[in-house]
Amino acid sequence: MAVASTVQHFQRTVWSASILRSLDTITSLRKHCNFQYEKDTKNAKEVKILGVTRPTIHTYVSGTPLERESAGDTSQTLVLDQFKYFNFEVEDIDRAQSQNGLMEALTDEASKGLALEGDKYVAEVVKQAADAGEISVSASVITLTNSNAMASVEEGFATLYEHNCSVHDAFYLEVAPRVFTTYRQQLTELSTNNPEILKKGAVGKINNAYVCIENCLAEADGAYYNILRTEKAVAFAEQIESVEAYRPEDAFTDAVKGLYVFGAKIVRPEEIYVMKTKK
Repeated sequence: MAVASTVQHFQRTVWSASILRSLDTITSLRKHCNFQYEKDTKNAKEVKILGVTRPTIHTYVSGTPLERESAGDTSQTLVLDQFKYFNFEVEDIDRAQSQNGLMEALTDEASKGLALEGDKYVAEVVKQAADAGEISVSASVITLTNSNAMASVEEGFATLYEHNCSVHDAFYLEVAPRVFTTYRQQLTELSTNNPEILKKGAVGKINNAYVCIENCLAEADGAYYNILRTEKAVAFAEQIESVEAYRPEDAFTDAVKGLYVFGAKIVRPEEIYVMKTKK
């Protein structure tokens, strides 16, 4: 029994590591977020993100007392409150392990399913913020044409630059597939000419933004919610909470189940812009 327990523990560790590796290699909406706070959620379901307010700059006048203010601070909470799981069965796990590539393929598909849920959640968080007026949104739903495609993106860049985003920031322009067909001719640099663009999961660049085709963008009232943002605008954290091999009581099979816990929050609303385009 002890040996079986050890083997199962080893299998869970291998499968969990495999799922995490697959999650890390899928570049999409969740991967364009800021993961720096994830390490603080190791054994917790939320993390407080501290920030500071900029001190007031005064004009010094000789002979007058200095003005002094209390240092201000702000904080936000990133909560891991999304729970998704997979649960599949195979005839026999030992036999599946012996079939070269089978368990890898199954865990890879599970990983893609988990990543998809994370992507959809990021898109929904952005949509809710856009609808609530918490982030900048295009003034109207744009009917994209070849003649106005660049102007619509430049409006987004202008908005973010007015919010003090730097031209040196890493930007992502995440667009629906049908929207991308309009932007294809506007790409200033192609991924085929630059391996670094491919590593970002992008098809090219417009100005200094990586252009990414996304199938999980939110939709409403006949419009896509395309996103232009910096990589620090949205915080994301995820955990593979549990991966277990077990024997169902109602079948002559073995099964594997896993729990995925994650959360997302717009922590820099001034660094994200939604461009609503007609479907």
